[in-house]
Amino acid sequence: MKINSKRLKKTAEKFTALMISRIMEVDKDWTKPWLEVKRKDFLPRNITGRLYSGGNTLMLLIYCMYHDYSSPVFLTFLQAKNMGISVKKGAVSFPVYHIPYMYYNPQTQEKISIEKFQLLDEAEQKQYYLIPTPKCYDVFNLDQTDYSEKYPEEWAELLSHHLIAPSVSGVGKYSNSLLDELLEYQNWVCPVEQQFSNRAYYSPAQDRIVLPYKYQFTTGESFYGTALHEMTHSTGHKDRLNRLKAGSVKGSDNYAREELVAELSAALMGYYLGIETYIREDHTSYLKYWLGALQQDAGFLMEVLSDVVQAVKFICNRLNFNPFEQEQAETKVLPKENKKQKLFAFDELMVID
Repeated sequence: MKINSKRLKKTAEKFTALMISRIMEVDKDWTKPWLEVKRKDFLPRNITGRLYSGGNTLMLLIYCMYHDYSSPVFLTFLQAKNMGISVKKGAVSFPVYHIPYMYYNPQTQEKISIEKFQLLDEAEQKQYYLIPTPKCYDVFNLDQTDYSEKYPEEWAELLSHHLIAPSVSGVGKYSNSLLDELLEYQNWVCPVEQQFSNRAYYSPAQDRIVLPYKYQFTTGESFYGTALHEMTHSTGHKDRLNRLKAGSVKGSDNYAREELVAELSAALMGYYLGIETYIREDHTSYLKYWLGALQQDAGFLMEVLSDVVQAVKFICNRLNFNPFEQEQAETKVLPKENKKQKLFAFDELMVID
């Protein structure tokens, strides 16, 4: 993927460096989850309480875990200054990005909003092209400021909302009622067949998922993580997101890329549901390819993140689940500004595991 914007390229490079570090950590210890679910209500947000979206969410979650931050709140240097708090000396920022679209007239070089474009007549609209206008911002985590020292009561209140209580049922394994209901009543977009097996996979030709029984997994989390992984593959069917490449075979670049999309989608969706997901032992062979692709092209990760975002949105919609509803309700505990200063088709024999 070619990135024309210098700022977006810089953002992609920082995202890529962080992802490479995360993959190398997973490679050293397969028992480490992609994302740790140690706290609730921990989706990254800015200082006003607005939740980040898209690839920013996944990367900021990894960033918070990498640095073991206590808070998921981020702000710019100027916002910190306006609040009367200081960024700690030596603190390093991390980028976030937003890509709004505008209409561009190459003859006049005029850029107009989508709303303004819709007011033009048909002849005028033909003179414009829809173009991305990426915007990037450097942000700091609230832990990187002296906020906790200046506002200890607000800080304590913020941290109090991050306690988590896991759900346990049956023989003591983690249980998720939302996914249990989906599997029991076959509410997914394709059949999900559970059987005694040592393998989980999605078959594009048959458009069906096969999962071992939950009791065959060492933990409930690993069962749900595997289910989410295969569900992600099924979102790429030609009648859905049309992401799966025809003719891809195990060991090919396209196949390995799709596995990264599924791993990261399952990790993010799992995080939304309070489930820690781990790389499966039979997928560790892809780590070398992922590292090579990331090191070769910073745009590779941005493309993968785009597919991850679409897959997770698809799964959320099918589950009728909005991960942001409860989070938005908690924004009242966020720091407030002080009184001075009042975001594959495969051949018939092929399956994706």
